[in-house]
Amino acid sequence: MSTWVYVLDEFKPVNISANELLNLLKEDPLKVFEVIKNALAGFIRDAKSVKVYDIYREPSSSALLVEYIVECEAGRVSVKVICSEHPEQVLRDYYIYERQIRKSRVL
Repeated sequence: MSTWVYVLDEFKPVNISANELLNLLKEDPLKVFEVIKNALAGFIRDAKSVKVYDIYREPSSSALLVEYIVECEAGRVSVKVICSEHPEQVLRDYYIYERQIRKSRVL
């Protein structure tokens, strides 16, 4: 399975295996961000804070998405780490899941 960073509407491959990603998530989800932050060099400068926003596991596969909110000089930026052979599909599924969660919180 491949791992991707999705930031500012672009997918960028990163060199982290699914096993390494899972191990880091179990240890501390922010450690995943530390591993991938070099891939963000052209997108984000001066990260002031990083918070885990959500962790999504696709129920029908072993695909995984971790979303971070990064405070930087550009403001708040969403950074997603996606582990899947089909990152676009995982992203679409995540947005559906996220809308359902938000809708249930409002009700």
